[in-house]
Amino acid sequence: MHAILLVGGKGTRLAPLTRNIPKPLIRFGPYSILEITLRRLHGAGFRRVTLCISHLGELIREEFGDGRRLGLAIDYSLDAEPLGTAAPLLNVTEWDEPAVVMNGDILTTVDFADLHRQHTDSETLLTVAFHRRRLPTSVGMLHVIDQRVRAIWEKPSFNWNVNSGIYVANPLARKFITEDEPADMPDLINAMIDHDEPVNGYGFAGPWHDIGTHPRYRQAKAEFLADPELYLDPRRRSAPGGVHLEPDPLQDDATAPDLSLLLEQRLDGPAA
Repeated sequence: MHAILLVGGKGTRLAPLTRNIPKPLIRFGPYSILEITLRRLHGAGFRRVTLCISHLGELIREEFGDGRRLGLAIDYSLDAEPLGTAAPLLNVTEWDEPAVVMNGDILTTVDFADLHRQHTDSETLLTVAFHRRRLPTSVGMLHVIDQRVRAIWEKPSFNWNVNSGIYVANPLARKFITEDEPADMPDLINAMIDHDEPVNGYGFAGPWHDIGTHPRYRQAKAEFLADPELYLDPRRRSAPGGVHLEPDPLQDDATAPDLSLLLEQRLDGPAA
């Protein structure tokens, strides 16, 4: 199986940690963020990884080389002029099967093998992995359409689907990316939807960290160091005491209002 990691960002919000190294090489104890992901991918059965590099990419190449020390075959795709998170996919060579595509600054326990398998079974061009979150509120919420109150919740928690920055893409999905123009993954998703091209969703719960700010970095580092094997070994499904795992919102509290559904209702108007 093949994975493509987008590791070309500058990580300016994590300065000064990223002053002299790319964000994916920030370390959690003995491992960099990128090495944690690479080890997890290898444990899930992936053998080829393409690293899309740009800012300080030579340091990433020096760190991992051809990938043999991790049991991987690593190749590199240089994004000489950064144009977003989707545009680098146009430069990936010898790509002829579905590949996991993900940002290089994510710490997660998502089951990469299951994600890849479900995408392949779906026969679609793109699958978006989303993290199911609850968004708590401290006030009463009204659902109002045409000045009529349709529902009320007192201090509810809303279910929300968060784009995890993890995808599975077929190489044919690149036909929706315009060459030499900026394009992020949300642009690609919207372009496919606009062309009535099905885009699948893959929901998961459990630990997921987007390491984009100092508070998020500190939280992710603390959780990793509390139980490294939870993140390094795909066979681990839960953590022992000391690491807090969120309840699976895909399974419990089905009565919580779905904020995305409310937004759709608000846009479409009341049902006939």
